[in-house]
Amino acid sequence: MTGLHEFLRERKVSHLIVCGVTTEVCVQTTMREANDRGYECVLVEDATASYIPPFKAAVIEMVRSQGGIVGYTVERAQEVADALRAAATSAAA
Repeated sequence: MTGLHEFLRERKVSHLIVCGVTTEVCVQTTMREANDRGYECVLVEDATASYIPPFKAAVIEMVRSQGGIVGYTVERAQEVADALRAAATSAAA
């Protein structure tokens, strides 16, 4: 146990942006575990990777077929930060 779930819940985090290496192992497991704990997740397709490209494709298709959201990165990380900040501000209002 890492304590990440408790950390996120204390801060009222409900949505996660998921990316990383070894899509078919670490990334997929993270998404499944987060979903099981009630988080809404977005898998960022072009911010994940696999040593075996067909495995990544299979995970992407599996997530989509189960109604999951798969998206693409924006050109600048600042755009994501700005959008998250705006969403948090409007939710608090």
